[in-house]
Amino acid sequence: MHEYAMALKPDYSQSAFRRWWKRRDFLQQRMLRLCLSLLVMVVCFPLYYAGLFGTQEGPLNPANIGARLAGMGVSQTHAMVMFTTLVIIAVSWNWIFNAVSLAAGHRLTCNHVEADGKVCGAVATRHKVTRKLTGKTVEQYTCPRGHRRPEAHFHPVRKGVVSHCVWVLAVFFCLVVFFLS
Repeated sequence: MHEYAMALKPDYSQSAFRRWWKRRDFLQQRMLRLCLSLLVMVVCFPLYYAGLFGTQEGPLNPANIGARLAGMGVSQTHAMVMFTTLVIIAVSWNWIFNAVSLAAGHRLTCNHVEADGKVCGAVATRHKVTRKLTGKTVEQYTCPRGHRRPEAHFHPVRKGVVSHCVWVLAVFFCLVVFFLS
């Protein structure tokens, strides 16, 4: 009985999409995959006939795009600078965001350990207070539950799949521009 009750409890270690996907039976999953494949095909046919993939003549043919960009004065150096800038931004955006968030005192939680061994985990705010004994000004973190701590836990933002894909693609395009132009 206890094992059955544990099986009904949702597993929050997985993403919401993964939990939704696993609730579908085999036939539903196959139908959703078929519909997604058909949707991709419907999107790709106009792009193919517009010349995006290089086998048809059209406005999106890579040779035509290159000729238009060259006509506007865009050179290999411009493309290299743009993609290198994109690599730098895609690699370092979360470092900058985390540094600014930590300096501003955001994304902090109380790390007070309760009597039952659980961490408080409420949102903490940073205040500067003056110690009565020493007269020094120090930072103190307080939470809505009344805990006052000299430190708090910072929750950094980590890169996700999209961010990693962006910087890998930008590096790939940098290599294409550098070696194939």
